[in-house]
Amino acid sequence: MAAPHPAEVGGPLGTTKGLDVRKYFYMIAKRLWLLLFCFMTSVVIMLVMMARQVPEYQATTKLQLTRSVGIPASLQPRDVEARAGDYITTECSVIRSRDVVRRAREKLTLTPQEFGEKFIGLSVNPVWQTAILAINVTGLDPAFCADYANALADAYIEYKAEERSGSSQSTGENLSRQAGDLLEKITAMEGALLSFVRENSVVGIQERGNVAANLLASLSRQSAEYRTQRMLLEAQQPLLTQASDEVVLATLEYGLPAPSVSLSANAAGESETLAEGAESLLEHGVVAPPSWDTLKRENALLEAQLIAYRKKYKDEHPLIQDTQIKLQQNEDALKVEIQFALKQYYSQLEALSIKEKAARQVEQEWEEQALEIDRKQKEYEGLQRNLTRLQGLYDLIFNRLQEIDISAGIQLDSVRILERAIVPGGPLKPRNLQSLFLAALIGLAIGIGLIFALEFMDDSIRYPEEVVRSLDMSFLGLVPTAHWKQSDDASYWLGNVDSSSGFAEAYRNIRSALLLNPSGKPFRTLTVISAVPKEGKTTTSANLATSFAQTGHKVLIVDADLHRGGIHRFFGLQAGRGLTEILTGRSTLDQVVQRTAVEGLDLIGTGAFPDNPAELVLRREMKEFLAHASELYDLVVLDAPPILAVSESTVIASQTDGVLLVVWGGRTSRKLVVAAVRQLLSRGANLLGFVLNNLDLARMGNYGASGYYHYYGYDYRYEEDVPPGFSGSGKPTS
Repeated sequence: MAAPHPAEVGGPLGTTKGLDVRKYFYMIAKRLWLLLFCFMTSVVIMLVMMARQVPEYQATTKLQLTRSVGIPASLQPRDVEARAGDYITTECSVIRSRDVVRRAREKLTLTPQEFGEKFIGLSVNPVWQTAILAINVTGLDPAFCADYANALADAYIEYKAEERSGSSQSTGENLSRQAGDLLEKITAMEGALLSFVRENSVVGIQERGNVAANLLASLSRQSAEYRTQRMLLEAQQPLLTQASDEVVLATLEYGLPAPSVSLSANAAGESETLAEGAESLLEHGVVAPPSWDTLKRENALLEAQLIAYRKKYKDEHPLIQDTQIKLQQNEDALKVEIQFALKQYYSQLEALSIKEKAARQVEQEWEEQALEIDRKQKEYEGLQRNLTRLQGLYDLIFNRLQEIDISAGIQLDSVRILERAIVPGGPLKPRNLQSLFLAALIGLAIGIGLIFALEFMDDSIRYPEEVVRSLDMSFLGLVPTAHWKQSDDASYWLGNVDSSSGFAEAYRNIRSALLLNPSGKPFRTLTVISAVPKEGKTTTSANLATSFAQTGHKVLIVDADLHRGGIHRFFGLQAGRGLTEILTGRSTLDQVVQRTAVEGLDLIGTGAFPDNPAELVLRREMKEFLAHASELYDLVVLDAPPILAVSESTVIASQTDGVLLVVWGGRTSRKLVVAAVRQLLSRGANLLGFVLNNLDLARMGNYGASGYYHYYGYDYRYEEDVPPGFSGSGKPTS
């Protein structure tokens, strides 16, 4: 299980707990040169522009406008429906008009050439939510600006005075003309209304309309009732016709013979069939005749007698024949009654149709009358509204004419100069301080924007949490940038570095993190590897092995970079026989191992660079060497080549107990790190975590020093650190 990183435990990274502003300060500090460049460039450009810009001056004259309420704007001939806002806008346009500008230029007594050399621009703007106009003149001469602004104000006042001179007279004439036209229209409208009243008896229109409405409603209900009754009767017609046909057919088929003819024995059954047909007809809706019940009772008695007679006598017996004759007479009477009922049905149906038609005709006539009454009523109301509107407009105009007669000398609009222009004390442009401040802001904004853009496009690993979140790897520590910048490798070895420095403390923190063993599995062999060359894996291998040896553990560091290894330079040793000779069987471990200046730390170099390093590390001798070395030493550290550069790196990593990935902070691409990690995991390597190397803590400030280092802590009790699988004496445990 991977160990939690600072972001997950609420540590100083703060990336998952909220926005960490310190990270953005670090981003700006990292590219501070770009921010300063944009800032200085913007300021210099503004200074050049200010040096080349000719000073411009501006003078302002303020006018106060007051509108008279004597004559509403809706009746003024210039603008029939002008609003207050439109009035102010109109007056601004008047001041900028050709007539007013010509008057003002004549007051200055300047030639067109002289005027053009001094004049730059003119603007007339209302003061916010007031009836005050500001006349702004911009030019190259401050005195000219003040004189021209005042001249425009004077010219505008003269123009308004001339406009007012004929305003009352023209307005009165216009209103009088309108009043005369309205009076003629009112007279004509009154005559039309009087004629309409005489011709159409307007007094009873409303009452007739109410009567017509009530009558139409009654006729509509009556017509609906007739229509409903007729439809019910028509629905019974097929059934009645069928029943009637059954009765007639039964009569024809089963009718009794004449009295002189002998009656058959089946006469009673035939009579019963006829009765059943008549009964069916009545059941289909025909009203039963009055004598039906009597005939029915008589038939029942005769049938009973006939049955009794037939038991005693033969069919030729007079009693039987008389009874049969009586039954035949009853059937004939029944048929007559049925036919009479059918005639009544058809008569009722015809009567309903006639009533319905008549009611519908009367209803249509009254509908036409109602429409005509409604039309006349609306026409009358329209004439009344027009007459009322004309009378109201006439009264308004008449009242205004009286007001004009009373206030003929009062101004429609009054204008006064609220504030005359004075000679400006300084230029309008350029405003040095404001311009420089604006340029500085623009430069800073551009610089910060570029920094964030570059940061967004930067795919390098800059913060541990980027790897932790992307690959679910444990963060084992960071190594700050060594600001001494020495050219030789030995200057970056812990043996030549101040032990109290942050650089040395970084490797002690990494050692402590490894001792905690994030994977939970004991390890005796450790591969230090990187994704690409020049990420500091060799420096990390040397210093990490030195840090473990300084705690009293017996450590062997092996230069497994068979392409360009050189870890011996850190310890001031000479290159000689090494790993290549061991794997080829030309030397043993005891023959190639070198003692370093650190007690408990031995070194095996690369030896001769082979032509086939990938095939060499695949030999069984490699596994035998690692097994033998892990028995002799507490920890074996292998400095392997970059994983994405050569193929044998994954082989070496898969043969050791653990793998430590070194990432150059701010340079190594995130994609390359991801590819390296996936390649390691695909080969079954035990990836313990990663180290972020060469991180500039001076630029990060508290974000680095007080963040990461406080998370891991400054623990100087190194002799107490014992890795898993180690004994306190430095000997491997069983």
